[in-house]
Amino acid sequence: MSQFDSNINKSLRVSQDVVIDIIANAAMEVDGVYAVASAKKKPKNLILKDKNTRDIKIELAGDVLAVTVGVILERDAKAVITAENVQNKIKSTVQNMLNLTVAKVNVNIRDAAAE
Repeated sequence: MSQFDSNINKSLRVSQDVVIDIIANAAMEVDGVYAVASAKKKPKNLILKDKNTRDIKIELAGDVLAVTVGVILERDAKAVITAENVQNKIKSTVQNMLNLTVAKVNVNIRDAAAE
């Protein structure tokens, strides 16, 4: 390996939409989750043509991520257990796929499926 090869800096940029997709897919893999809730429509989001239609918010400070996700539970799911499983699944998935530290995952239960 030459001196030049050892000094190359590598970087990877991941779109916010990709991070949101990873979080949504991780949440959907948890037993008891019926769906990820839809985001409330705000005039600001319509003007800016925000592509995120799901109730997922992320805050990134350096390599530390904070996540808030709204979920709809299946009819007979236990809320506390399901929310804890969603937290653990999102944290492990994001850390494994993106090598980001997940400081916290807030789970908001928005509804329960009718059937």
